[in-house]
Amino acid sequence: MKKYLFVLSVLSILFVSNFNIVFANCSSYGGSTTCTDEKDYDLQKRVKESDSDKKEQKITGIKKGENFIFVFKVENYKNEEETLKLIDNLPSEFERVSGIGFTEEIKLKGKESKELEMVVKVKDSEFENKSNFEKCVVNKAYLKKGEETKDTSTATVCFGEGSANGGVSSLDNLPKTGAEETFVAIALVLIVSGVVLKKFSK
Repeated sequence: MKKYLFVLSVLSILFVSNFNIVFANCSSYGGSTTCTDEKDYDLQKRVKESDSDKKEQKITGIKKGENFIFVFKVENYKNEEETLKLIDNLPSEFERVSGIGFTEEIKLKGKESKELEMVVKVKDSEFENKSNFEKCVVNKAYLKKGEETKDTSTATVCFGEGSANGGVSSLDNLPKTGAEETFVAIALVLIVSGVVLKKFSK
């Protein structure tokens, strides 16, 4: 009995430890926390309304003629200086107003991060002959070193005249990562441990 209990305890510790390692490299940006595997570079993309300082992964209610801002945080985790390339060509629904271009070369010192902005608007044609609608568009940016993609990040903009679905997008149902999943994993381990112990104690 003690042998089974010891083995089960070791397996439980290893499982929970490995689960937590996945979320070891976490950083907070724009009011949300992002956890990633260990890597040399990081790209975090957020979006904000032009009259707001709040950077988010998703904004809603953008109307015709309104500008919004994509904010890119690029970070170099390495000790040496690096030159990286940030690429964001924008979806066909959007057009660039000002700020950085679609391709930017970024020099970062060791352990340095930089924040860049692109002012954008929804094309007027997206609103033509439409009423009481909402459309959500995911915009993906790429961080490259040479031709190799090192990281990607997305932000979502919902626009329209009215909100036909109340601002609800299928993106809202995507799984989240963080402490909640860690507690779920621990609970599952404890449940399995109880079942196994009950079986061997008979």
